[in-house]
Amino acid sequence: MDASSILTTLLSSKSITGISKATDTSSADVSNILAAAVPALLQGAQKQTSGKDAAGFTQALAEHAADSTSNITSFLKNVDLNDGSKILGHLLTASATKAIAKESKTSESTTKSVLSAVAPLFMSLLGQQTSGSSANAIGSLLGGLMGSSNLTSLLGGLLGATSTSTSSKPGSGKKPSGNSAVAGLAGSLLSGLFSGK
Repeated sequence: MDASSILTTLLSSKSITGISKATDTSSADVSNILAAAVPALLQGAQKQTSGKDAAGFTQALAEHAADSTSNITSFLKNVDLNDGSKILGHLLTASATKAIAKESKTSESTTKSVLSAVAPLFMSLLGQQTSGSSANAIGSLLGGLMGSSNLTSLLGGLLGATSTSTSSKPGSGKKPSGNSAVAGLAGSLLSGLFSGK
């Protein structure tokens, strides 16, 4: 599995559907949260690869790498949300979680629930990709993912799909997101991503 496939799997329709079912959250909200959270998760993980937390982080990745992700639906059906919440405590600050909730226009509790399902999958995918690698090598890989064009296109596609799904349901009570809104949010997210490198 190449590094970019971590993103492809994490943002796939199967992952979104599985997270939606595991957290009883709409697919549209899951997509919005993922679009806002992935850059922050990558950055948070990269920070864990340096300093006093590096050894513990690489050990945690090795442990999560043992969890099979060959069947994403099955993985998310059995995901441990309590474990995911603990992972989030290492990867994201409380203020970052609040910012993601605000950016994705979802409640903080919903955001935390979704991210608690995302975190174990993220750790397993990253652990499998970086098995046997040093903390520095893992940090470099994460830096590459943060600056990849694949991330740009995946986030843009995710936001575009969300716009289509919400605008196609006029009775859902959600405000349709036009293309300009999608482009603006994508630009905001990516601007924050690159400025935080």
